[in-house]
Amino acid sequence: MALPLGFTPLEVRTYLILTLCWVSIVVVNLLEQPYARSLIHCETPVSTEEGSAFSGSKYCGNRLYVIDMGTHVSGKGQSLENVGRILITLFVSGFADYGRKRAALLGQFLITLSTALFAVAMFLPQGLAIPTYILAQGLQGMSGIGILDQIVTGDVALILNDGVGVYSRKGIVSAFLMVILVPIIVYVQYAEITDFTWVWTGIVSLNTFAMVLVFFFFPETLHKKSEKEEEDLKKKPTSIAGVALDEMKTFRTIVKTHPYVGYRLAEDFLVKLRTWITKRVGVRLADCSAIGMPFMMAQFQFSQFHALVFQFIPQLVGGVLLGGLVASLCRAHGTRKVWQNCFFFHRSTSIMNAFLMPVTIFGIPYPLLGGLMHLPLSGFPALLQAVEIRLVGQETNAKYQAMAQLMGFISGAITSWLYSAIFFGEATSYARIVAPYAVSAMFMATNILPFWLTTGPMQLAECDKLDQEALAEMKKKEEEKAQADKEAETAEGTNEASSPLKPEAEPETEPLLEKSEEVNVAPKTEEEKKED
Repeated sequence: MALPLGFTPLEVRTYLILTLCWVSIVVVNLLEQPYARSLIHCETPVSTEEGSAFSGSKYCGNRLYVIDMGTHVSGKGQSLENVGRILITLFVSGFADYGRKRAALLGQFLITLSTALFAVAMFLPQGLAIPTYILAQGLQGMSGIGILDQIVTGDVALILNDGVGVYSRKGIVSAFLMVILVPIIVYVQYAEITDFTWVWTGIVSLNTFAMVLVFFFFPETLHKKSEKEEEDLKKKPTSIAGVALDEMKTFRTIVKTHPYVGYRLAEDFLVKLRTWITKRVGVRLADCSAIGMPFMMAQFQFSQFHALVFQFIPQLVGGVLLGGLVASLCRAHGTRKVWQNCFFFHRSTSIMNAFLMPVTIFGIPYPLLGGLMHLPLSGFPALLQAVEIRLVGQETNAKYQAMAQLMGFISGAITSWLYSAIFFGEATSYARIVAPYAVSAMFMATNILPFWLTTGPMQLAECDKLDQEALAEMKKKEEEKAQADKEAETAEGTNEASSPLKPEAEPETEPLLEKSEEVNVAPKTEEEKKED
């Protein structure tokens, strides 16, 4: 039986398991800031009066102080998480060359250990709780699941020879799993709980279940190596330090020799398309997602529940409903044209949005309008990945994904601390409020020229190739259909020719009889003529 939406059995086994692994990371990331706020202490007691504002902590009643300090603690944790990602990136891509499955199993084990530490932190005094919280984020960063997810998806795209379709379907699976799991997070935010015991119990159980799935059902997508490749692999170092050093040498060689990778890494260091999956794929210097919810809570007096709903739910819905819009536009208008329009629309509106963040239009906070503005671009990351896998190639893809993640983690370690430090929950002046977003806009603007001069022409040329291949495939299908129709007509004609002959019609005898009668009548005599 054919699977819906064109899915293959290989995609189902890889997507469902790996997506469950990284979605659990996203769920933890959505809980990080509320959980960090619940650990904050201060001298202001929590108000028990009816109708009093929820501060977010059971140890401090000063709401803005809790938001401010919780953002700083979460920012430090995210910074260490990115440092952990830097460390594991140097190891995981080389480790994945020995097998994707074993790398996935190790990564999921670290995620499970991380969530267990998060759970332990709530039972410790503040002096130990916050360091434990930060350490748990560091372990989560060391899992390497985000990198491995990209590597395995690239493997599947090349195996099936359907890059755009594979990445589009992957986005649909991711969005649906998020739709299933996010309501749990929404409830936690809505209930405004400060005791996370049952929440962390469920998350630890979910990650343990994911680890079991990886062990028993995850397929190996690494292509079978030749004998020479196996011999070369055995010569590689097996210690962590040796693998890391060997990876750095390999990275340097690829950057120097590959026509695309070096320029793309430099461009991607400055900016990354900000979609709802930004936390999963790593942050860049223009990404302010670390302060998104605290900004809404401090500037527009949103509760943590409303801040979560208005920031993430529209993007999740857009991912499900509009995820295929870009692919449809590419088929209708050409990939090059769609690519250019999406790129410049995103860059220009992102720069504009940065300076309108504190504004309210018709009672609607502008951050919500800015988020809705980018919903039609939900399918653009899938197109970007489909083009890049062709430019990079499978033999370089694992290393490229590792380098891209590494650059993202380096900038993420900077921005998680930087934007959290610039953010001030009690700011009142326009300049102080938009300061972190103005810095983000600066990095966004500096990205446009490098794209236009370096990676842009290569990406657009590949877009033209995609269109040519799609046109050739369409012509091939039309020719095959025409040939099939011709063969069917020929077969039908052959059947008619080989059918039994119809009986011939009997000759008409009446005219012949009349004629014969005419012929047999004797001519009249002269006497008979006279009598007549």
